[in-house]
Amino acid sequence: MSSLYQALEHNQNMLHGSRLSLSLRDACSYAEKLAGILTELEISTLALYAENSPEWLVVDLACQIADVCLIPIPTFFSRQQIQHCLDQAACFHLLTDQPQTLADRISQIEYMETETITSFSLLYRRATDEAANMPQGTGKITFTSGSTGEPKGVCLSHTSQAQVAQSLGQMVNMPNTRHLCLLPLSTLLENVAGAYTAMLGNSDLYLPDSHELGFSGTHLNMEKLLNSIEHYQPNTLILVPELLKTLISACSNGWQPPSSLQFIAVGGGKVAAESIYQARAFGLPVYEGYGLSECCSVVSLNTPAHDQPGSAGCLLPHLTSTVIDDELCIAGNPFLGYLNEPASWHPQQVCTGDLGRLDNNHYLHIHGRSKNLLISSFGRNISPEWVESTLMMHSPLQQAVVVGDKQPFCSALIFADSHISDADIQQMINHSNEQLPAYAQLKRWRRLPEKMTFSKGLWTANGRPKRQAINQHYQHIIEQIYTSSKEELTMNFFDQLSQANREERNYLLSSPIIQKALSQTITLEEYVAFLTQAYHHVKHTVPLLMAVGARIPEQQEWLREAIAEYIEEELGHQEWILNDIAACGFDKEKARNSQPNMATEMMVAYAYDMINRVNPLGFFGMVHVLEGTSVNIADQAAEQIQQALDLPNRAFTYLRSHGSLDQEHVKFFEELMNRIHKPEDQTIILHAAKRFYCLYADIFRTLEAEAVNRIKLAA
Repeated sequence: MSSLYQALEHNQNMLHGSRLSLSLRDACSYAEKLAGILTELEISTLALYAENSPEWLVVDLACQIADVCLIPIPTFFSRQQIQHCLDQAACFHLLTDQPQTLADRISQIEYMETETITSFSLLYRRATDEAANMPQGTGKITFTSGSTGEPKGVCLSHTSQAQVAQSLGQMVNMPNTRHLCLLPLSTLLENVAGAYTAMLGNSDLYLPDSHELGFSGTHLNMEKLLNSIEHYQPNTLILVPELLKTLISACSNGWQPPSSLQFIAVGGGKVAAESIYQARAFGLPVYEGYGLSECCSVVSLNTPAHDQPGSAGCLLPHLTSTVIDDELCIAGNPFLGYLNEPASWHPQQVCTGDLGRLDNNHYLHIHGRSKNLLISSFGRNISPEWVESTLMMHSPLQQAVVVGDKQPFCSALIFADSHISDADIQQMINHSNEQLPAYAQLKRWRRLPEKMTFSKGLWTANGRPKRQAINQHYQHIIEQIYTSSKEELTMNFFDQLSQANREERNYLLSSPIIQKALSQTITLEEYVAFLTQAYHHVKHTVPLLMAVGARIPEQQEWLREAIAEYIEEELGHQEWILNDIAACGFDKEKARNSQPNMATEMMVAYAYDMINRVNPLGFFGMVHVLEGTSVNIADQAAEQIQQALDLPNRAFTYLRSHGSLDQEHVKFFEELMNRIHKPEDQTIILHAAKRFYCLYADIFRTLEAEAVNRIKLAA
């Protein structure tokens, strides 16, 4: 009898599906009856191919009670992958809510019955003399998405899965909540980290099927997904990076996340710290984690109590880590071994294949992988060699190099002789895609104008790609593929400017005062300190613009006209700030006559020096930073600060005007930057933007001390 079942059998919390709702106690009762049937039928290994539902978990619990090895089959697997899983595990019994679909896809199906305990059908494959070789105690076999197209079976015990769920409940500490399953239960991330953790935490669990959520193969109906989140009003979610990107995009277009959300875990692939900050600014409480199937999914996680965006969080309490030759190794709860590979059984630790380290504050950082594996933003493992070999098998191409790490789809860099047309290449890719599952298909490609040459050090002596060298050499082309439309694979200068400063932008957005503003923990003194320093640099905006206009050469007269528009728009903004200070109950004249702090003086001085000594166009680096930051967080910050401090609307003239007003400014600025074509001007603007991000961040990072030591303006 599993420890998980024993912990749940008296639980009254609910499992809600698209067609059925059950209490956990009733689910356990049904699981006992189904376990009796499985025992009577002498089933030792059972595959489960089904949509999310309460019945899915009934089957899971029944297998634990009856000591049956469960094999969850992801519904996104191809026919060949499903067949491979069943063959490898010598599995001859399948439960499914899609009997005809599965019968059509799997060979050797003999007949089917419908069990009365669930609405699932029991399918039988003709038995053979085959036998699977699995470690003793295997309770579940989870198959990876298959980096080579043939999924690998990871054998897990019931105890190890329950241990992860218990540790997660201890770390997150959010019992009695509502968890909405957006990912398939056939993935460990949702099965263990989502469902098990929620059930052990006395939380209600919502299990809509993929149709209700808007998933259809690789297509997502965003409206359905957002409607489901609004309908169920969950407290917790688990996302893969691509779903996080989808929700951020929806927020950017005006969608308001439900206020019920308290914790969103994101895993299955690396997430940039910038995305975490952006999501939180929109009201999505996102925390990144790291895991792998061999450790029963989650290894580490950021939480509200221990959070460092950009890291993978702290290790779960039952785990320990070591680094051997730069490779991260995890001990404390390893898997039992790989299916049919006795040499791998009962390892003392898991060598992850990832390059990582723990910092002095015990946060885990993952730097890359020791192998060539690509992990898509949907969390799918893809070997580039697999896709490349499928494409090259029947094509006359010189070479194809597949890219797509941390991206929603795969793309290819193509080397081809001149007599091969683009139409021919597309036909070859179409033929290749027919042989690949959807998540590994090539969605875009770029023909390189040069021939494959060994002189650049991009290839081994026998013609194999040196992937790191190729990624570095063609980095700009790879970025173009993923940032452009299908019709236009070129990156304009504004896009380059927006993408070139991610690290510096993260440094700014991670400033403690910004995070306090967005989490409603900022004090009134800190808000007034921000406004005071804003006054001290904003009062220089018009003089700086005038200095730029005076130094613009005659051949860039069109730029002088744009600067004149900026000056007209910016006149008097410093007085708005002083009025906001007065609305907060402080003396605006004392603020006017106060001295700026050193960080503010340094940023203003650097701006004047850039204009007068280096290149006046470098000032646009400052424009990019200030206006871009306003658009990203000003409105959200104003709302959170107002709720925290109960201030009147007139105390937020500056923030709110720049949150909405600068939307038009950014559009105007984008058009302006895309008219700058001289490389030396582009280079200095890119350089200046990096400096201004850091200088502006330093202002924010001094505000807490400023509030305590410098702000004495109470009226």
